[in-house]
Amino acid sequence: MIVVEFAGYTFDDHKASFVCKHVLDGNPILLFIHEIDGDIHFMCGAAGHTMEDIALVGISHLLEHLRSIAELPIVDPGFLAERPEPGGDWEVQAIEP
Repeated sequence: MIVVEFAGYTFDDHKASFVCKHVLDGNPILLFIHEIDGDIHFMCGAAGHTMEDIALVGISHLLEHLRSIAELPIVDPGFLAERPEPGGDWEVQAIEP
């Protein structure tokens, strides 16, 4: 097993993550969610996504294509990080129940 580290945590490189298809198409990550159960989401930050807009992708695949993962701040389970634009400051806050 290979592990990768980002957002202050270590993950199995085969861990599945939820990814907005806009991010897969090259849009920047503007919203990162680390759910209390350990699920992680990489999103473009736009509102109104449906299940058709989300893909389930292994982290190892993402690391090959999304170098911006290394820019994520420390995000504990139960928290999210959001920024207004690429290169902007991340704001980390608790996920609302």
